[in-house]
Amino acid sequence: MIQGLGLKAQNTTGVYLTENDYKDHKLTYASNTDKIQLNEFFGGNTIAVVNEGKKVNLNKNQIFGYRLANQDYRFYNNTAYKIIDTAGFTIYSREKLTQQAKGYAPVVKYFYSVNNKQAVKDLTVANLTASFPKATDFRYSLQNNFRNDAELASYDKVAKQYEVKYLYFAHKSVIANNQ
Repeated sequence: MIQGLGLKAQNTTGVYLTENDYKDHKLTYASNTDKIQLNEFFGGNTIAVVNEGKKVNLNKNQIFGYRLANQDYRFYNNTAYKIIDTAGFTIYSREKLTQQAKGYAPVVKYFYSVNNKQAVKDLTVANLTASFPKATDFRYSLQNNFRNDAELASYDKVAKQYEVKYLYFAHKSVIANNQ
């Protein structure tokens, strides 16, 4: 059994043990310092949290995610994804080292999940189309409004939302009736 101090997530670092903890902003092993060791190098499957001076190791596949530097993250297949938008369906981002002309450089890649229980997938028109097969209007809007997958991450600063989310909500009643 995992025990720890539960606090509301604000400017605090800590772990979300479950999806409900995330929804309720309830952190375990919460502190005001950024003391989470992610062990991402070589695909580590644990994180280490310093709680009351003691190091606690947790399996990534047994916790929902964590909060670090005022940002929430979700674990999926032992990989941390930055949660950037949760309205309707969740959009995530993650920096990946990608081969460039002069070596490797970090590039931000975008992902999504239909809900927090579903798989995290690459944010592509094909994947969104497959995730919402009965939402014909939404699927056609995706195909007509985005020339390539990179455009799916376009953010409308005036509307303060991702353009793909605008299309999603424009067709949400159709999506809800067909799921």
